Amino acid sequence: MSEKEMIKRNAEWVMSRHSRSHGLLPIRTVLEKYGNPQDRMQVIQVAGTNGKGSTVNYLKDILTAMGYKTGTFTSPHLIHHFDRIRINGGWIPEERFNAYLEEMADDIEQYDLGMFEIDTVISLRWFLEQKVDYAILECGIGGRLSNTNVMKKPLLSIITTIGMDHMNMLGDRIEQIAFEKAGIIMPYTSCAVGFLLPEAENVIRRTAYGRHAGITSPKRFYRDLGTDQFVYRNHVYTIQGASYQKHNAALAVHSAWLLGIDIADERVIQAVASSQWQGRFETVGTDPLTVIDGAHNEEGIRALCASAAVLPSPLRIVFSALRDKPGRRMASILKEHCDRLYVTRFEYYRADSMEDLAVDGAVLCDDWKEAVAEAEGYCRGGSVLITGSLYFISEVREYLLNRQNHGAK
Repeated sequence: MSEKEMIKRNAEWVMSRHSRSHGLLPIRTVLEKYGNPQDRMQVIQVAGTNGKGSTVNYLKDILTAMGYKTGTFTSPHLIHHFDRIRINGGWIPEERFNAYLEEMADDIEQYDLGMFEIDTVISLRWFLEQKVDYAILECGIGGRLSNTNVMKKPLLSIITTIGMDHMNMLGDRIEQIAFEKAGIIMPYTSCAVGFLLPEAENVIRRTAYGRHAGITSPKRFYRDLGTDQFVYRNHVYTIQGASYQKHNAALAVHSAWLLGIDIADERVIQAVASSQWQGRFETVGTDPLTVIDGAHNEEGIRALCASAAVLPSPLRIVFSALRDKPGRRMASILKEHCDRLYVTRFEYYRADSMEDLAVDGAVLCDDWKEAVAEAEGYCRGGSVLITGSLYFISEVREYLLNRQNHGAK
């Protein structure tokens, strides 16, 4: 077996190791063995229901533009498993990932580590090895028990939004979910929060006060100019993509300000203007206009529909989701905002069935490629929006870009 085949096998093997429900002791034990890299660099942790990846990306682009070497750990991947772990946008080298994995083989077996634990350890070790100035970690589900929540004292904690998602694990009330997200706030640290519902913000502020942590929000200094611009602390910022990204960009700018960055610097303003998080209101075709967006829960779908109003008509939407989401309710919302909705399925162990996602008036299509092709065929001059699970979006994006590169129609 060649080295390339070995690396591919190892990455696939990591992805096959589902999340373990055994708390944070195993990953903390393994990290201690490797010298606790998480406590030897400046780490920023980002939790929230929606907007985590986008906020991480905006903040990374700001810090990189200002000359800082910035590591990011996000999930799920969009192109390849290695794209979860990046420095200044560049993926971890395959051979380096593989070397860490081989070195950790006994630890993985002894402590029964799952994929997210393995990736977290590798990302932290690589960031320390590469001497990054900042490491930005996106939490997994929740926050309190996320495998990224292993720092004694993060430089900054960020909470983007709180919505009804993963209720089977986090609780079925906003306050319960907010409590789990607030678990990333460590004593005597700083926390930045986004545009939260009052009942969620109250929980987070109480947690912060109880831990003597400072907490701030960009809301006080934020003004929406409509379309693609906003004002923060008297400076105008322009974004690309969907209007919902303005809140994520503002939170990233606010976080940069908390880190001591001169947010009036032209490099910061340009970084925000040019920042684009793949898979979020991303244009992947022009005839018809084809957009993909990983709106993977009800809150995300509602925000997406508000942004989709700018897309040319007719609008056809292709949708698929995971079993643990309110898929039928998400489909109903999408149906109200398009000319035709295609409900489809994709191959993934957590993917929902078409029957469970189906709503009156939707077109059911067992093959998502056929659903995309039919939507495109009826929308010349209009738009096709493909949305739902980030895992689904990853497959569709790869297919459409490969097709485009090979000149297929």
